[in-house]
Amino acid sequence: MRVHEIQIYQDLPAQYVQEIALKAGAFRSDIKIKFEEQDIQLDAKSILGMLLLPFRTGTKLRIQTKGTDEEEAIAMMCDLLEMKTVQE
Repeated sequence: MRVHEIQIYQDLPAQYVQEIALKAGAFRSDIKIKFEEQDIQLDAKSILGMLLLPFRTGTKLRIQTKGTDEEEAIAMMCDLLEMKTVQE
């Protein structure tokens, strides 16, 4: 199991969050995202789940992956969620 904590640098638009969920679905590993302040955890592969909570500037997240490709999965999730500029 891999765990990494990050902070969102800018608000993420719904379309970008949906793309993250679709990319997460390509991995075999379980990918969970925990919103630290609200103590809510969601499945990163669930488009609906990902769209339920806002990814706002300053939000602290804990990303957890578990499975055969967990290292690749957590690296991809961190890269996508830690981006400082998002093309809309």
